[in-house]
Amino acid sequence: MDLEIPHGADREYLIVFGVAAIYIATIPRGEPCIVGVSRDLGQTFDGIRDNWPWSEIGCAFWVKDRDTAEAIVAEATEVLPRDPEGRLAVRAEFARRQVEAVAARWKITLTNHDAAMSRVHAAVRHVQETINHANATGGLAWFNAAYRAWRIEAKKFGRVMSYAEALARLRKAVTKRLITLDVINLNADLLPGIFPELPKQGAENYVDDLKKPALSSRTRPRPKPRADGSGRRGISH
Repeated sequence: MDLEIPHGADREYLIVFGVAAIYIATIPRGEPCIVGVSRDLGQTFDGIRDNWPWSEIGCAFWVKDRDTAEAIVAEATEVLPRDPEGRLAVRAEFARRQVEAVAARWKITLTNHDAAMSRVHAAVRHVQETINHANATGGLAWFNAAYRAWRIEAKKFGRVMSYAEALARLRKAVTKRLITLDVINLNADLLPGIFPELPKQGAENYVDDLKKPALSSRTRPRPKPRADGSGRRGISH
């Protein structure tokens, strides 16, 4: 299959970006075909292969969001014939032309998959190079200190996270900031989105216990006050 399936940081970038793919899959002879919408082409491809083992995703276009992609697919395939398994009983090339025609009529830009992946590679590479440089020059000291502190505390609850996973979470947070704000900042305000909050060890009960006076085994209980309010012990005669 010539079409590149996004994995790892590339897949992560596309999901965070919120775009959706209109894909066309088919068996080697080109008919029947499947036209669908996906935000995760890797997962979609696995699902197609589970049902039709010889199928390949031959082409894909990216649009701004899932709703737009689904509207185009619905319009492009509405009157096309289907086989008993629900696939389109037309050649993949014909289905592709239908999708392109609808998008052109609606004045919606279809970004070719190869062009989209080229942009994704560049953005992911920029983020990774920024993180690597910061790590090499001490700019990630705040992150490394936070990771060590979180790992020590997490052990008390049986939680673990490798340094590689923590870096991947950092990369995702930086990528999201790049997409939403068009800037790359490696600041400590990213921490809430990187390290999961850990449960508190009964903090309220602990505070309550501190407020209670501790009774020593040698401490004699205080006498109950007498009826006259003096509080003195009675004297036996």
